[in-house]
Amino acid sequence: MFTQAQIEVENKAVFDELKGAIENALRSRSEEFLHLLKRVGLRVRQFEVILHERIVEQLPGARTSRSCEELFQELSASDQGLLREFYLTAIEEVPVELRTKYSKLYRYEVGK
Repeated sequence: MFTQAQIEVENKAVFDELKGAIENALRSRSEEFLHLLKRVGLRVRQFEVILHERIVEQLPGARTSRSCEELFQELSASDQGLLREFYLTAIEEVPVELRTKYSKLYRYEVGK
């Protein structure tokens, strides 16, 4: 059986700060997060665009020292990959009833 090797986070403080903001958005404020994405016309898998548009920071409880995009840019490529993987996993853990309600946000765009 194949087991993926664990990759160490290089910049743990920044990684944890950004991960906490994402957890707030997807676990504590998931419906508000999805509603905001719908309102601005984004899909859930547009991670970098979501950071650029400051969607995560607009939610109550999001406490970061700088914008999420700035924090993300400060991370190494491997830390960015780990955080992106965390986000993409977390969006699939949103309750089924919300994923159904906001199903258009979860659809893949064909031809782009």
